[in-house]
Amino acid sequence: MSAVRFARFLRAAGVVGAIAAYQFGAHHAASTPGAHGLGLALVLAPLLLVALNAAVRSPARAWLLPLWALACAVLWLGRAPLTEHFGWGLWLEHASFNLALAWMFGRTLGQGREPLCTQFATMVHGKLEPRVGRYTRRVTIAWTLFFVATAFVSTMLFACASIVAWSTFANYLALPLVGLMFVVEYGCRRIALPGMKPSSIMDSVRAYTQSMQMRRSGAQ
Repeated sequence: MSAVRFARFLRAAGVVGAIAAYQFGAHHAASTPGAHGLGLALVLAPLLLVALNAAVRSPARAWLLPLWALACAVLWLGRAPLTEHFGWGLWLEHASFNLALAWMFGRTLGQGREPLCTQFATMVHGKLEPRVGRYTRRVTIAWTLFFVATAFVSTMLFACASIVAWSTFANYLALPLVGLMFVVEYGCRRIALPGMKPSSIMDSVRAYTQSMQMRRSGAQ
């Protein structure tokens, strides 16, 4: 394994490890009496780190950093009531993340736009046949509906079931369902497009990464 590939492997392993640790910690906080402080920390830490990174990179960091510190102080002083309702923050993060993914896929289905899965397939296979383009459009619709359904189920469980039941779905079932979605789509693709060169989940991940890099470059 080359140094570049090994570095990518370590980075991917680190991301997977961080996600797993976050989900384990969130479920522990939701299911363990007295661990609500951990739950609040898990809600706020990602938001504060993103805000801090943005403040450090901003030309207006001279006043954004003190503002960030003030926000941290206010959150610390108000931690008692926030701790009691930390579950709302965990639900909001989970539901909004899935709705954001649904929007990312769904917005590319508009008239005159190229569906996101079509973009990924083009990056992997090059120019696509019309039948492949039609299939990848349907896959984009499927992913859009999948993420909307995930957000809906998460919301219904949070509103109608116990916090432990909601957490079990959000932290232990939602991500494996994404993997299952990949497996089901792969099986459907083999049936619908038998002559198409097969591609792996990692091909899709690399296409997504390449797409995000191109978008960031275009925004600069």
